[in-house]
Amino acid sequence: MASFTPAYIVRIFNPLVEFFKAQQQSGYLLLIATALALAIANSPLGDYFLDFWKIPLTVGVGPFIGSFSLEVLINDGLMTIFFLVVGLEIKREMIEGALSTRETALLPVVGALGGMVAPACIFIFFNDHKDSAAGWGIPTATDIAFSLTVISLLGKRVPISLKVFLTALAVVDDLGAIVVIAFFYSHSLHVVFLMYAAGITLLLMFMNYRGVRNIYAYIFVGIFLWLSLHHAGVHATISGVVLAMTVPFRFHNYEENYEKGLHKFLEFVKLLETPKSTGHLERAQRDRIIEEAQRVSTTMESPLNNMLYLFSWFSSFIIMPLFALSNAGVKIDFNVFSHFNYSIGAGIFLGLILGKPLGITLFTWLTSVLKITRFEKGVSWLQIFCVNILAGIGFTMSIFVTNIAFTNPDYIQTAKISIIVASLLSGLLGYGILTLLNKSKPVSEP
Repeated sequence: MASFTPAYIVRIFNPLVEFFKAQQQSGYLLLIATALALAIANSPLGDYFLDFWKIPLTVGVGPFIGSFSLEVLINDGLMTIFFLVVGLEIKREMIEGALSTRETALLPVVGALGGMVAPACIFIFFNDHKDSAAGWGIPTATDIAFSLTVISLLGKRVPISLKVFLTALAVVDDLGAIVVIAFFYSHSLHVVFLMYAAGITLLLMFMNYRGVRNIYAYIFVGIFLWLSLHHAGVHATISGVVLAMTVPFRFHNYEENYEKGLHKFLEFVKLLETPKSTGHLERAQRDRIIEEAQRVSTTMESPLNNMLYLFSWFSSFIIMPLFALSNAGVKIDFNVFSHFNYSIGAGIFLGLILGKPLGITLFTWLTSVLKITRFEKGVSWLQIFCVNILAGIGFTMSIFVTNIAFTNPDYIQTAKISIIVASLLSGLLGYGILTLLNKSKPVSEP
């Protein structure tokens, strides 16, 4: 990664730092929700708790109507908002943030690619030519919230450049998971509904082209996109990313309109601040001026940032804990281990705890040797590897892919247990080694 001046770093990485803070805070809620789900699932109320998420609900209108369980509505419906937020964040970072230049974007992209290839290969090694091979995508995912929560607990013991790297890596990793879901876990495509989805996507693109800035218009159309993709056989969460890519970041003639709007806004402020003018203004006039100033200020806002502001807290603090509650409830007893599929367990466990850090480190090291990418000076390869261990916390996203990849209850149970154990160990190992590393003598720079 190239060297930047402090001001440039702040300007480029500030949005990503804000995203980092939101995710690390939601990680605590995720931890509580996970512990609660496991506790209730293994209590006398366990059967009632697990059956609760199977309650059927009817959603939709006209030809788009369908019946879904509460669990499916969370996994396919509410998780679409999570992917919408991730898509919006990726788009913003690609336009003016940490992924906007080749130097800043290539490092996490290369790392994320290595962090997907290596775990997939490990899983396939254990499950090749078996019906469980479909689960190769499970250990390729990284849980943003949990991994960033752990690294935040380390404070100044981890360089800021590595925190930024892990954040960008987790974001790109989620994009990779979306691609995997779209291309490898969508089956039995329904052509008519696929055409509906294509038409709705074209409508969203036309809205962007015509400069539509009302985010609720995009949300309304996006609902029909979700319904179309779900009925088409494509995993409906993809609609969140498609919608995010069509929401405008800036409006047409942004700089010129921004200058006009700012000038007009300042005129209103001066009018309100002038004692002579204020004294002669009626209250109704002052209220009208304030409303007009607010309207002008609103017209200068980015639709993409407005949508992020609207949904990011909902995604981080409601959807993700709710997902953990509905999916982390695993009954752990000796009967579970009698049906435990050890090839699936080994593929997921080793894929997350070993494949993730090795793949990320190897790919970034190779591109560094080839002078394609570069970390900040003062960061050792040992530090990089230890931070990459935290990428093995696959929890939410790995469970999400599990629910898509498998239909066999024993496979799902095996996968969830393996994910929880591997994610817990990855977090403890990453935290413990980085803490010890900080107390020891620094290692040579990469």
